[in-house]
Amino acid sequence: MTATLRPTARFPLTPDLQPPARQADPTAPLHSLPLYSLEVIAPGGRAPQLDGWTVQSWPVASLGDLTIQARPDHPAAPDDLRAALTRAGFTPLGPVRTHR
Repeated sequence: MTATLRPTARFPLTPDLQPPARQADPTAPLHSLPLYSLEVIAPGGRAPQLDGWTVQSWPVASLGDLTIQARPDHPAAPDDLRAALTRAGFTPLGPVRTHR
């Protein structure tokens, strides 16, 4: 015999149960700068440390060693990220994807 579950939530949710709205802080300049992602070949499998960039990396990539996401600390283009990675000894692979 299969039990039927009934939902307990009532819609629309009351204001105190609504998820908080995620709005960018207008005083925080980083929210207006793009987030770039791409794959790289990483020497020794290490994550990049780039001056002027906030970088996150994951060891999951279809082309290279790492997938990275990087947000510039100042206005910068995808070619600036590629140049910074190359100077640091990394090989950028594939397209640089831009996320806003």
